[in-house]
Amino acid sequence: MNMKQTKFKENDLPYSEFQKLGLSKADILSLDKNSLEALLSGKRTNLLNIKAIDSKGELLEFKGKLSISRNPDNSVGVNIHPVRQEIKNDIGLKPDELEKLKKSQLVAKVINGEKCLVQLDKQTNEILIAKVKNITIPSHIKDVELSSTQKNNLKQGLPITIDSGKETLQVGLDLNSPRGLKLTDESFDQKQKVDFDDANPQIIGTVQTDKNISEFVDYQKKHENKNNNPLKM
Repeated sequence: MNMKQTKFKENDLPYSEFQKLGLSKADILSLDKNSLEALLSGKRTNLLNIKAIDSKGELLEFKGKLSISRNPDNSVGVNIHPVRQEIKNDIGLKPDELEKLKKSQLVAKVINGEKCLVQLDKQTNEILIAKVKNITIPSHIKDVELSSTQKNNLKQGLPITIDSGKETLQVGLDLNSPRGLKLTDESFDQKQKVDFDDANPQIIGTVQTDKNISEFVDYQKKHENKNNNPLKM
């Protein structure tokens, strides 16, 4: 998925601005691949150690993320996304909507008359906002052509399932991802759950199969016998 956004080249990076935050050109170019990709796509890096001078001239040191954006004069500026202790709800989210955000869910919200999708960056507690009209859904994902219904569902923040013949994937928008998409291998995810159940029959809260239930019964019987006859191995 591509969101309509400013794209940057490496020589657009404002190294002098980064220097003010305690990050040299070498520091920026040695960022992990995801962070560098995020910067060049107008999104946020992973968490970094940032230094800044406040209005009183005092040095502040904190963790946060960085992004860059194009200024009206066409120069490139740096945006700081510090880790917040609490979520700053300045867009009128209701309690149930905040709970959805805390569970990593997307929330559809009309903000200033615009249809938007909202998601929480749980690392910084920053609310991320994307205008629906600025979201462009690709025609193909994993060589699978998307139907108009699938595209529309994705654009509204709803997950879809695609089957390439080799794998079945659940796909959803992810405002935290530099690429804007989150792909989950459903069959692998389900197999992990079943394997966990097979290995842990005593944990009945995660039963995925009938086999798990019978194993739990056997497990109980064995432990009951051991408790009644402690010499029996």
